[in-house]
Amino acid sequence: MTPPFALSHTDLHHWLHHHALPLWSGTGVDTATSTVWEALDHSGQPCTALPRRLRVQLRQAYCFARTEDPVLQARAVQLFHFAMTRGFDPDSGHLAALLAPDLTILQAPHALYDLAFLLLAAAALIEAGHADHVDLAPLDDALDRLQAQRGWHADAAHSLPRGQNAHMHLFEATTALFAATGTPRYRDIAETCLSLFRDKFQQPGGRVLEFFDVKWIPLDTTIQTTEPGHMAEWIYLIDHYETVTGRASGVDLQSLFSTVLAARDGFGLLPDRLDPTCRTRRLWPQTELLKAALVMRRRGIRGDNAAAPEQILAVMWQQYMETDVPGGWYDCRDRDGNLLSDTMPASSLYHVLSAVLMMLQDGAVSPAVLSS
Repeated sequence: MTPPFALSHTDLHHWLHHHALPLWSGTGVDTATSTVWEALDHSGQPCTALPRRLRVQLRQAYCFARTEDPVLQARAVQLFHFAMTRGFDPDSGHLAALLAPDLTILQAPHALYDLAFLLLAAAALIEAGHADHVDLAPLDDALDRLQAQRGWHADAAHSLPRGQNAHMHLFEATTALFAATGTPRYRDIAETCLSLFRDKFQQPGGRVLEFFDVKWIPLDTTIQTTEPGHMAEWIYLIDHYETVTGRASGVDLQSLFSTVLAARDGFGLLPDRLDPTCRTRRLWPQTELLKAALVMRRRGIRGDNAAAPEQILAVMWQQYMETDVPGGWYDCRDRDGNLLSDTMPASSLYHVLSAVLMMLQDGAVSPAVLSS
């Protein structure tokens, strides 16, 4: 699929720094509270009535911390401070998951998923030189409250099923914390998550399952699912772990990449779920497919022509990034390409930023790949 215009490396850089980051740090911010909106509509206006997930505040903090803009980094510090001072329920001490539009806490399950993004934001701030704004001790304590016999509980109530996704993000966060601090504790936590991937999450044949019982036995097919976007995401995260730690992961990334590529639809993009294949495909799995393709090419492993990073980016751009709001995106289409979503989730910036930065660092964008 060939886009009608061209986007150079310079254009992609311009899109990120002159459209996307200004949009999400401008209109995407609730200036009355200095927090971020959950989503914008397709005209670029804030969806002010939506409840706000705490993880979105933390994902934006992570994104802003990764820039070299001191104003955005200050915004990242502010969002992290909000999470630390307003994100824990004063009665239970549990980390919030969902906030009302007035920022009062609606749900505070102390979920591993949300805690992983608190740790990831902390890592990004330390890496950016803002360690004086991060106290890791209470975060370590918060994580220790979820420690299980193997891995970590989903939340303070030890809810079931147990899931791979939260452990994947804990793997991501603690790898980043080890890179930022050199503290062995974080490498050890990452290795526990990695061992679960090898022993439990990835199945013979390559697919990665989502849901398990308390003893890490996969749930049956009536409840079970596979998300190819998560499989692609593991490729990037495992590669990063190997780079940061200098240790082999014991995971065959080439085989995992082949399994991911086999899940693509007729556009060369990933559906949201397999077994059976669903009709929807969101933006974020495509960003993870792009990152996985970049990792594998750097390792000297290439798929078919449609698996080239430039081609993935081209189709992704045409399907999701060509909007009436520069710097925005469409969240979801069906497998025929029809638009299904009506908002632009702020949470997608976490995926988009990482993928675009990888493309720019790789220098992979050719002068005639994308439309701007």
